[in-house]
Amino acid sequence: MSLRKAYAATLQWLRVRHGLSQADLQHQTDQAHISRLEASTTSATVDLSADLAKALGLMPLSFLTLVAAADEGKTARSVLNETMKELMQLGVLDEQLPAEPQKLTTPQRIAAAERLKAVRDLKAAGLSQAEVCRQLELPKGTVNRLWHVGG
Repeated sequence: MSLRKAYAATLQWLRVRHGLSQADLQHQTDQAHISRLEASTTSATVDLSADLAKALGLMPLSFLTLVAAADEGKTARSVLNETMKELMQLGVLDEQLPAEPQKLTTPQRIAAAERLKAVRDLKAAGLSQAEVCRQLELPKGTVNRLWHVGG
């Protein structure tokens, strides 16, 4: 079974189990979108999945656990047990996780900052641009550009 079909089947199963119509979930998205989700012709965003789970009286993780169980042909308990084991092996089961992504510096920016620092240090030491080019093995244009960077 595809994950999209498992999602569709789980959403429909929970909705019917709660005695709700597709129109009853209109506060989350329009009825036509619910119909397409249940027909597995479209996918839901993470945010919509969370909203649908809440509308069905579930935590998002509970809803996605049921989707995973349907997809794998397993019970929710077995999926949760496997998940617990996997998280323990990763050593993150009791770890507080970040709620927002960090702003990471790319390796290219780190390398550029290191080149700029090296050029500045050699300039401060009294080397000429030509000497800096030879020592750092950088093109003349790069050294010239970095030579005149303010800061």
